[in-house]
Amino acid sequence: MRTLLSRRGGIISGLLFAGLIVFLAVAVAGIFVTRSIHIRKIDGTNGTDVAIETPGGRLNIRARDRMNPAVVGVPVYPGAYRTKDGGGANFEWSSSDGATDKSLYVVGGEYRTKDKVSDVVEYYRKQFPSLMIVSEKDRSTRLEYKEGGITRIISIRERDGETRIGVASIGGRESN
Repeated sequence: MRTLLSRRGGIISGLLFAGLIVFLAVAVAGIFVTRSIHIRKIDGTNGTDVAIETPGGRLNIRARDRMNPAVVGVPVYPGAYRTKDGGGANFEWSSSDGATDKSLYVVGGEYRTKDKVSDVVEYYRKQFPSLMIVSEKDRSTRLEYKEGGITRIISIRERDGETRIGVASIGGRESN
C-alpha cells in the first residue's frame, strides 16, 4: 500500500513540475514578444497611423477616413452617398533588411443609393468595358477589373430598400 501512495505522489509531483515548466516557457515567450514588438499610434486629421516594429521588420498602416476611390480609378456612382464607415488604408511592410517591395495599397468605401441594382451594374459596365462579373447570387453582384497591377473590386447588393455599393482598389506601391 505504501508503494502505491508513493507512486501516486510521484506522478502528481511530476505533473506539477511539467506544468510549472510549461508556465515558465510561456512567461519567457511573452516577455520576449512584449520587449521585441513595439506599436506606435498617431491620430491625425485624416485618420490614424499605426507602426508595428518587429524583429523581422516594420509594418506601417495609414488609415484614411476620407479617401476617395476615384483617385485610384474607381468612380463613385452618381448620386450615391458615402457611409460613415467608408475609408481606406495604405499597408506597407519593410523587412529588417530594408526592402520595401512588399507593400500593398488598399482604398475603399461603401456607398448607398436608391437606384436599382441593375442601373448601378450597368453604370460600372460602361465605365470599365472589360469588367468581369465574378459572382451573382442572392441579389448581390461582384465585379472585378485588373489593369497595370491594380485590382478594382465593386460589390453591389440590394438591402433594406437601398443599393449598397462597395468599391475597393488594391495594388502594390509601384502601381499606385
